[in-house]
Amino acid sequence: MRGFPKAVVLLWAAFLLASSAQADIVTLTANDNGKQVQLNVGDQLVVRLPTISPRFGWRLAQAYPGQLTITTTNILPGLSSGVPGAPATYEMHFQAVGTGGLDLALLSAAPGTSYSSLNGYFHAYITIDQPGVAKNVNITEYGNHSSVKVNQGDQLLIKLDTTVGSQYAWELMPMTDGIVQAVAPPAEQPRKKPKKAKVGTPEDIAFQFQALKPGKTTLRFLYRNTTNNEAPPKRDFELQVEVPEPPK
Repeated sequence: MRGFPKAVVLLWAAFLLASSAQADIVTLTANDNGKQVQLNVGDQLVVRLPTISPRFGWRLAQAYPGQLTITTTNILPGLSSGVPGAPATYEMHFQAVGTGGLDLALLSAAPGTSYSSLNGYFHAYITIDQPGVAKNVNITEYGNHSSVKVNQGDQLLIKLDTTVGSQYAWELMPMTDGIVQAVAPPAEQPRKKPKKAKVGTPEDIAFQFQALKPGKTTLRFLYRNTTNNEAPPKRDFELQVEVPEPPK
């Protein structure tokens, strides 16, 4: 760090030491599948999952830019995965780098060969807080039939899978309790002129909400046939939402 005054260097080193001293390390194993986890910015998250051999591991179902980033991966003895008899454990280290809520979804590199009730899929809901900062909580279809805690004033974004040109579309069931309110989702700013999506290709549709007041509510969506109102829904999505009382 040539060119910086010695006092500045010492202050920066002291800040880094203080930050690392305050950071927590949270460890999850296969036994924590579906768990809700609370982190603060700077905390570390360690996930240890069973695998059939050191050649196979786990991968993220999607990236979480600005919130959670992978720092290292390791292969350990199977005992540390929480599943007795697993030949090996795949360990992933994450760091919380920004506020928000997310579905941490991991898929086995060798589907159908994991252990216990995982069946090649691990899910945990992560909330990363920073006092006084409103969060953007992002949920995908991996979070179906789960629950989430959203503070008053936070934004909740739900992205659901659909198909371009399909006769099916997602429909939000009516809400009457006023705990959360549907708002217009943020407009994405493409770097380049977007290409017209081909019929039959997968895409996401976004639903944005804002937490208005404390309470518990359920957001329910049905994937309906838009050409036949009498046809049963093809699938559904349901999310339990809790807005806690603000601290006094």
